[in-house]
Amino acid sequence: MNDCFFCGPTDNPRTEEHVWPKWVSKLLFGRFDSNHFVHVRSTGDNTTGLWKSRYLNVTTNTVCDKCNNVWLGQFENEIIKPLATPLILGEGPHVISPADQWRLAAWTYKMAMLLEAAIPDQERPPLFFTPAERKQFRETVLPHERVRVFLSKYDSGQHPAHAQLPQHKLTEREGDRRSFDLKIATITAGALGMQVMAVRSVSSGELAYASELGFEFLGKAKNAIVPIWPPNSDAVRWPPAATMTKQDIEDWTSMWQTAEGLRHV
Repeated sequence: MNDCFFCGPTDNPRTEEHVWPKWVSKLLFGRFDSNHFVHVRSTGDNTTGLWKSRYLNVTTNTVCDKCNNVWLGQFENEIIKPLATPLILGEGPHVISPADQWRLAAWTYKMAMLLEAAIPDQERPPLFFTPAERKQFRETVLPHERVRVFLSKYDSGQHPAHAQLPQHKLTEREGDRRSFDLKIATITAGALGMQVMAVRSVSSGELAYASELGFEFLGKAKNAIVPIWPPNSDAVRWPPAATMTKQDIEDWTSMWQTAEGLRHV
């Protein structure tokens, strides 16, 4: 019996799953006067991994072959690839329908969860998303209702693909002084920037509605960020009014530490 990252106990063998599908690598390969990708993995201020490959070779062997090759394969190749390709290549303008918003949000959520599992065992902190939440995603192909997902257009020439996965602890300044774990996953693929923001109550262990905690866009993000989950009732125009640089992406990742009424621990 094996344990699949998404479906749980299974008789199916586990296989290698690419966090960034290979078709993303093929889209980006050679666009930056390079014939390889440089992979850097860092923990805090320390670089713990550095290697080169022809593909975005960030993988995990935690997913069973049925989830990987059937469910995720069909979802990413048949639904996400035609939808995300023009966004990754920086093409536009486009209109992202409400249905396409939840599809892109689901893909972003999937990548955020798998990036945690792709960290080597000896360096990996406890996984933020629970087995029940991962199984719910497998059954619904939707992000959790309490998670928020955003898109941005990224100045991809600075870095063809990267990810940041910080986690913070925040405490209310007043009232019950509840504490929350804040998980941010900021991911880029070419000209597409994606982010998942999730908040978990320390006392209950349950995900909390991030929208109730006073988070707001700051600075350039006001014109550069497109919320797609929970999905908008109307289509959204793409690209947004402003494009994010690498520094903007880093600022976006740390922005959520400044929620009104909360202090960073």
